[in-house]
Amino acid sequence: MNVEYINPFIEASMSIINQTTGFNPKIGKLYIKNTPYKGDNLLILIGLTGKIQGSVVLSFSTEMACKIASAMMGGYTVTQLDELAKSAVGELCNMILGNTATLFSKKNIHIDITPPTILTGDNIELSIHQTVIVCVPLEFDDGSKIEIDISYRDK
Repeated sequence: MNVEYINPFIEASMSIINQTTGFNPKIGKLYIKNTPYKGDNLLILIGLTGKIQGSVVLSFSTEMACKIASAMMGGYTVTQLDELAKSAVGELCNMILGNTATLFSKKNIHIDITPPTILTGDNIELSIHQTVIVCVPLEFDDGSKIEIDISYRDK
């Protein structure tokens, strides 16, 4: 796992979350996840193609997803994870990965991203085989968090 490949994901996440919500997350301690692993109530899956192939899963609790959606909708209070809220959070993740791709292109590393796939439910279990999964926790002042799970292989 190349640490230089992880930093663009962190940089883009911090920047886009702040720009779109006004929140200032802090980076928690990075760690390796074993598969299968459990996700939160809302997972956004985005694939990576090109020089780096793999996927990124952003994991949100229902409460955190509603908080993010509320901030993105100009303060309109979102209390349930309806289609509009899921769409807002999916768009946030799309913006993060789009910005990540731009940061990689500045290093002459070409990647493309797939449209986001939105998964909701309780006790969602993910298995991503034959790869290392690096988890980047983004922690917020109120104790909530978003986990960014990055798995890839260099082409």
